[in-house]
Amino acid sequence: MYYQYILNIIHDFNIISVVLRIVLAASCGAVLGIERAKSHQAAGMRTYMVVCLGSAIVMLTSHYMYLQFNTGDPARLGAQVISGIGFLGAGSIILEGKTRIRGLTTAAGLWTSACIGLALGIGFYSGGILATAAVYIITSKLKPVAKHFKTDEIDFAIYIQMESSEGFSDVFLFIKEYGGAVEKVEMNKSHKDGTCSGMIYIHLPVSDNPDSFLEMLRIQPQVIAVKEISYM
Repeated sequence: MYYQYILNIIHDFNIISVVLRIVLAASCGAVLGIERAKSHQAAGMRTYMVVCLGSAIVMLTSHYMYLQFNTGDPARLGAQVISGIGFLGAGSIILEGKTRIRGLTTAAGLWTSACIGLALGIGFYSGGILATAAVYIITSKLKPVAKHFKTDEIDFAIYIQMESSEGFSDVFLFIKEYGGAVEKVEMNKSHKDGTCSGMIYIHLPVSDNPDSFLEMLRIQPQVIAVKEISYM
């Protein structure tokens, strides 16, 4: 009897359930954010807390409007959160040295954190808490498993300027001797000063350091300049 009374309180729309949903949303966001902060990501504990809490407030507001005015769709504002949180996730994605993309897991975590906040905001406590536990396990405990399935190559592109077009053959030989492979070459027209430039798309074993590779490439004969362009 008492247990049923508690369940009714926390699932009804009242001050106790509102406080509980807000506290749970902030707590779940903090759990996920702490893990990201330990990984030195830009979006840490406070960001996750605010995202999760804000999503919960959106659902609480939708629920309140539906009960207060007896009209509207309680899921409409929540749907806007799911689609709108993408701008924040995109801001957490960065190019690290222009050879690796960082922040994809953080962006996905922010989006999921918003979804967890929506679940808690509408009173789906078990779903929100279980989802928090699942995301925490995935992001913090499954890194070794993910690394096991990770590709053994780094793909990136460079812009290179040579003293002459004949120097490209030496560059290709150097890449091969380094353990890499040339995927594609895009040659530009020769410049007025006699130099030549082009784009080279390269595979490197993941065990190699791209920065060291580029430094060694810059000191090769006939190489004037090398610029890393983008992650493939």
